Amino acid sequence: MSGDEQGGPRAELDDLAEEMRALGLTEHVDFYIPGRLPGTLPSSEHIGMWATPEGAYEVWYRDMGSSDVLLVSDDFREARDRFVREAVALARGRGARITDPGVQA
Repeated sequence: MSGDEQGGPRAELDDLAEEMRALGLTEHVDFYIPGRLPGTLPSSEHIGMWATPEGAYEVWYRDMGSSDVLLVSDDFREARDRFVREAVALARGRGARITDPGVQA
């Protein structure tokens, strides 16, 4: 996993959350990364991402209690790009004005 040399997956995911907030996305509403801001539950519809115990990254879409895995990858960059694209699309669908994330749609 690419993040092990630079602080591990937790640091990568924390940095990613800050990056997404800077784009104008709302944490725990548009996107969710487990383990951040303990005690806060995500909205019923969100895009999520976490580092699995096996060392991969999983990106999912959840709505009304039903989850669909969108991607599982050992490549942080690939997972990050999918996560950002999906969260931006979800937020824009809700009418949010989001800064261009700089990833291919």
